[in-house]
Amino acid sequence: MNQKTYGVVPGLNMGLFSPKELEEIVAIINKYDVPMTKITSAQRLALLGMDEEEQKKLKTELHPLIRPVAVNGVHYVQACPGSQWCKFGTSDSLALGARIEQISFPEPLPGKVKVGISGCRMSCTEPYVRDVGIFATKKGWTLVFGGNGGGNPRLGDIIAEALTDDQVVDLVQKCLTVYQQNAKYKSRTARFMERFGIDAFKEVVLSE
Repeated sequence: MNQKTYGVVPGLNMGLFSPKELEEIVAIINKYDVPMTKITSAQRLALLGMDEEEQKKLKTELHPLIRPVAVNGVHYVQACPGSQWCKFGTSDSLALGARIEQISFPEPLPGKVKVGISGCRMSCTEPYVRDVGIFATKKGWTLVFGGNGGGNPRLGDIIAEALTDDQVVDLVQKCLTVYQQNAKYKSRTARFMERFGIDAFKEVVLSE
């Protein structure tokens, strides 16, 4: 029975990588004879089944290939190909995702924050069951907050619609600030919104 449980998840932000980056990652995987590789639901690459010492060595070699994320920011951002690469996309979800990834705070957020961004109303990244969900319509971005797809699922609440890129980035920052300032430690946004209430939340984040 395999007792090796350590894993490394390279930061393939939004699932993006160049052929050269992939070649380099595969070369390192082969060098360490990684037992299992998997594309995760978060659009990242999991390297599984290694012992702790080998994992540390591999992580050191992978470090130059892992794109940095903001300190005290979101756990990960999922994004569809968007208007640049998909015929159904009405907005550039990848460009917006790159901006959302860089949102940071002086202190860590209370719990994991997962973001799903879709470039059209079909919502392939399931924004209604993400902590922060964003999807595009012909009028602009719709922002959804407080969703969860886990063992105690919750559909997120629509906070605002017809937003520009700048407006939705600013509003995500405000939503997460209110969450950070008022949520209990390790409480995800779904449980926070159940306690705080959508009316009170919108009153705070939509005020000037």
